Amino acid sequence: MALVHFEEVNPEASWGIWKIEETEEELLLKLDPGKTDLVHFESIQHPRIRLESIASRMIVKELAESKGHEYQGIFKNKNGKPFLYNSPLHISYSHTEQFAAAIVHSEKPCGIDMEHIQEKMVRVSSRFLSEAELQNTGSDLEKICIYWCAKEAMYKLYNLKNTEFKGNLKVAPFEKSIDGELEGVIHVGSFLSKTELKYRLFGGVVAAYCF
Repeated sequence: MALVHFEEVNPEASWGIWKIEETEEELLLKLDPGKTDLVHFESIQHPRIRLESIASRMIVKELAESKGHEYQGIFKNKNGKPFLYNSPLHISYSHTEQFAAAIVHSEKPCGIDMEHIQEKMVRVSSRFLSEAELQNTGSDLEKICIYWCAKEAMYKLYNLKNTEFKGNLKVAPFEKSIDGELEGVIHVGSFLSKTELKYRLFGGVVAAYCF
């Protein structure tokens, strides 16, 4: 299975969703990973997580190549933020059971997250949502998951230490739709920035991204 969703947001940014239907061997054959990626895969003991990790790199490869860049593996900086080896593209990726998602941007740092819509998010929502955000979600499970993905995407975008989802990341109230836009704010220490995010509901999962 290839990309099940591909979107060119603008000439600089593209993102997509990959539904994982291949075996690990089939994905490795498509990816043709180098040493760095192979070492990463070998460090993952859980077969499903390893498969999802391979798929997340596969979708990054597809998106990078769609913009004319050769995929030579993913490295991470000292803060754990991933980057493409020997490429100026900015990347972010995420994976959850049966799906992987990624975004690439030719000029700006970016962030993306994807999660299954599941009841457990309700039980932990008070850990990452402010009182105002909890009031906005009510009992809407999809909205809770959208909030989570939006905050995770912002966290990946800025990659700041000591960031608390409940206190440092805020998302303005919104009306839910299949795909929509959000207004986010990150405030950590003296750093303050507003962020525009987009999200999409897709086959029982939520994906949100920003740049």
